[in-house]
Amino acid sequence: MDNKKTYYVKNKDLLPEIRKYKATKVISDELGSMILQIARNYSNKGNFANYTWKEDMIGDAVLTCVTYLHNFNPDKSKNPFAYITTICHNAFLNFIKKQKKHGDIKDICFKGYQIIMDEAYILKSKGINYAILKK
Repeated sequence: MDNKKTYYVKNKDLLPEIRKYKATKVISDELGSMILQIARNYSNKGNFANYTWKEDMIGDAVLTCVTYLHNFNPDKSKNPFAYITTICHNAFLNFIKKQKKHGDIKDICFKGYQIIMDEAYILKSKGINYAILKK
């Protein structure tokens, strides 16, 4: 690398690290920091920037990248950056979808507070049926 401080990951630096990972099955600190840097920078994109759970979203994206990194074939593609960015994008969308679902459940619980607190209802159903609360 040059003496200039680099702020982003380049394919020419990322590809050898992935080749090392494929050979040893161990993610180096350098590769891990590259994946984290890609996820952090991608989270600053306009459609992901202002979420309150952004750090959790980044962590989930890094975990997803680590999980699926073994599927990247450096012999077929010379662009691991695009592969990792796509994984991050999909992980962010899935995380937002999960958070929206949890938010909907919280809203349902708040609106149906009296139904939930009814002991007979809880004993009868052996748990909370969120589909009934939506009505």
